[in-house]
Amino acid sequence: MSDSLTVTMPGDCSLRAIRTLHGEIAAALAASTDLVLDCAGVERADIAFVQLVVSAAGTAERRAKRLTVVDASDIVQAAFARAGLTVQGSLASAN
Repeated sequence: MSDSLTVTMPGDCSLRAIRTLHGEIAAALAASTDLVLDCAGVERADIAFVQLVVSAAGTAERRAKRLTVVDASDIVQAAFARAGLTVQGSLASAN
């Protein structure tokens, strides 16, 4: 198991891409203790993406792992804001 792994999120992080994103994030979380989601290139994000990231953060926390979002584009920040949340780096921290 790798200590740290960065996954670059694609331009489309909307409902139509969520199944693929779920698989990628789940596999990365299983393979590392410190998962970084690089969101700099995200051009489309919706509540499905927010739910996926929040769920992944919960899974990371339960597994004593860390999930961090970096370079959240304005689109990602707006999607989280519409959900009443903010993106602030580490969403789940290892104990």
